[in-house]
Amino acid sequence: MPSHLTRRVFRQIIYNALYPDSYCSCRPIVHHRWRACLYPSPATVPSRTLFGFASDQVRKQKPPNYNMGFQDMIQLSQALAKHERPPPKEKLAKAFTSVILEKSAKHAAPMEDSEIALVMATFQYLQKTQETDDEPGLTFEEMVHTMYLLVNGGPERSVEAPNLVAFAKLLGHEINRREESEEHYKARGLNMLAEILASRNRPQEAHNILDTLWSKDPTLVKAQQWTNLLLGFAKAGDQEQMARVIDLMKDRDAPFGSEIHQLLLQSYWNSARDVEMMKKWYDFGINRGLVPTRRAQAAVLRACSYTNNLEWGEPVMRSYLQKAPNTERERNEAWILILQWAAAKGKGFEELNQLLGVLVQKAKSQGIDARPDIKIINGLVAMATFRKDAYAAERYLTLGRQWGVEADQSTLVLQLEYRLESGDLDGAHIAYDQLKGYWSAADEHPSHALRKERELRLVNRLVTALCKRKPANYSLVMGIINDLDERKARLSPDAVSALALVHLRRAELHELVDLLNTQVYRFSAEHRAVVCNTLVEYCLDPSVLTAKIWDAYNILRRTFPELGIQQRNKIMTAFFDRGRSDMATHVFGHMRHLDMPGMRPAIESYVLCFEGIAKARDRESLKMMHNMLILDNTVEPDTSLYNALMLAYWGCNDWDQSLVYWDNIVHSREGPTYDSIQIALKVCEDARFGERHAKDIWNRLKRFEIPLTREIYAAYVGALAGRSLFNECVELINNAERDASYTPDVLLLGSFHNALPRIKQEAMDKWASTAYPSAWAEVKKLSKKDGSGPGRAQRGMVYNINRDVRAWHYLGVATYD
Repeated sequence: MPSHLTRRVFRQIIYNALYPDSYCSCRPIVHHRWRACLYPSPATVPSRTLFGFASDQVRKQKPPNYNMGFQDMIQLSQALAKHERPPPKEKLAKAFTSVILEKSAKHAAPMEDSEIALVMATFQYLQKTQETDDEPGLTFEEMVHTMYLLVNGGPERSVEAPNLVAFAKLLGHEINRREESEEHYKARGLNMLAEILASRNRPQEAHNILDTLWSKDPTLVKAQQWTNLLLGFAKAGDQEQMARVIDLMKDRDAPFGSEIHQLLLQSYWNSARDVEMMKKWYDFGINRGLVPTRRAQAAVLRACSYTNNLEWGEPVMRSYLQKAPNTERERNEAWILILQWAAAKGKGFEELNQLLGVLVQKAKSQGIDARPDIKIINGLVAMATFRKDAYAAERYLTLGRQWGVEADQSTLVLQLEYRLESGDLDGAHIAYDQLKGYWSAADEHPSHALRKERELRLVNRLVTALCKRKPANYSLVMGIINDLDERKARLSPDAVSALALVHLRRAELHELVDLLNTQVYRFSAEHRAVVCNTLVEYCLDPSVLTAKIWDAYNILRRTFPELGIQQRNKIMTAFFDRGRSDMATHVFGHMRHLDMPGMRPAIESYVLCFEGIAKARDRESLKMMHNMLILDNTVEPDTSLYNALMLAYWGCNDWDQSLVYWDNIVHSREGPTYDSIQIALKVCEDARFGERHAKDIWNRLKRFEIPLTREIYAAYVGALAGRSLFNECVELINNAERDASYTPDVLLLGSFHNALPRIKQEAMDKWASTAYPSAWAEVKKLSKKDGSGPGRAQRGMVYNINRDVRAWHYLGVATYD
């Protein structure tokens, strides 16, 4: 009779489909020890359909959505890290130019700091290896153009961007070094460098550059640069330097005037919401004889209304109202400020409605046909959103509808924000659905599809909140993700983390890999760590099935090669805790195969692994791990590692070999620790002629007058009890208080009982009940378990006393409760 396997093989041949040798890996988990490595990702196996045709081909992973020039730059970074041959310089120069041109396009997405790091590494390599002018390098014009891109196309100025600053400095240094260009062309690049430094919390460095340029030729410094410098010191909170810059501006034909005063006040409000500094610098301008502009006063009044600083704003409001608005824009702004001021004073919905009617009538009396528009309503909604008052925001929208005003895109953005703040996710999703109507379906550029970065941040918050809601509405989430994907919009690290967990819970591994491939590559190291830590926490969750954790781990290690040793150690330990030493040793093996400097396992990893093997009593894993240790020339064994080896061989019932490592510790320069002594005594409990070794250790402790801890005392009693030396144990317990100032307790009596053979436990019970009734009563309250096992057939029932010992206390786990 032909086998099922033969039929299946022939069927695959008939339909021209490959027969996968890893077919069994499509099951949730592989239980055979050495087959676990065949489970990197779920396999898609061709199968016969209704009409006998082969099914679709294996699903392809979605590639990262980036300029191919970045691929060459990534190859360069990897080659430099591994000391391998990098790509040709001609190819890297083309890649650099391609990326800069793409990111300089009109509607290109801003460069992330991680992307800037790749571009900077390529720039450094090209400049370092350029030997002659004929070789591929960067022209002066290309460097100035790149500097312009960093000014206008980098991350938001509220975001830390260390790579942007470092790259700008490199470009500035190279621009200043070149001699083939005119001085004013160099000054253009250095002015842009000063602008970057001033806006990125390095105003003093910007000041030094501007002073150098001014000393060469005052015309080389743009007047706007002094304003940028002042705003930079304001952002850094350096009041002393601000005063010096203001005095300097007067001498350099850029005096501190009303326009700069306005920009300073707006900066304090927009970037920091710092009302106290606004007060100080508003009064500073007044004291210098400046007349505040209407926009400066508007910034002050808005800050006062939002934060209830009405007393300070009263004279500013009176001064503002004395000036009649000249344009429709100024009139609308005045109405907004008046209504916000009234709302801040506690005016209710009906009173604001009446006030709005008064403003309309007043405009008509002046011959102006004015009615409230959506910008005025948005001003009220914006203040309610700032105060996290969703109820007031909805009332203001109702007020607008009474006046026939319909919501616009800005209204929906505000609505999305305050509903998210109040936790109204259903309402937030309704606002999002309406907001989508304002996005151009045909426009693939995120700057058009999502007109403001604020909108994208809010949509990311919505995705994160919907993913975290239990149960998560998968269809809603994926609807939003598809909308963003069509417009090539980028997800935030929090959104990627939350969506990754949704995919993992639904066992959608392909979707998870696609998500990480298309999003994580552009994240900075800090943002990658957010997603990475989320996946690590998932792998450490004891409530998750082992099969799912193995899937998540394999995706994690492939997507995040920078996964730290400490995190890998935790995952390895988690698999040991689950009783899967085969998976744990594979995690260790993956660490050993890393070729990144500083990422290979050190002694701590070996210690954790051998401790796990001791608990699992896995002789096969022990043999493999010990061979790895022997071949690893980067690890020099110390006492903690010998402790772990003692534990591992003890756990695998090879007590003679375990005591060999005790001898290694004794003859080592470092010598034994208390943990070493306790482990050795624990081994003597089971080893042949273990009492001899135990007594030798005890005599050494006595001879060298080593202080005896309660754990070591109990371990010695256990070592003798394990060899049936009942009377000697009784004598030790009776003399414990005299010899070690140690009153017999649960640990000492329990260790004595648990180590004894079954036939002597009854005698011990009778003795302890008479000699130490209270302590023994506490022992008997504990639960029991069967103490017999391989190599321990004579053991009876034992009490659940924590006698575990660690090879290394510094691993953060206490020896006893």
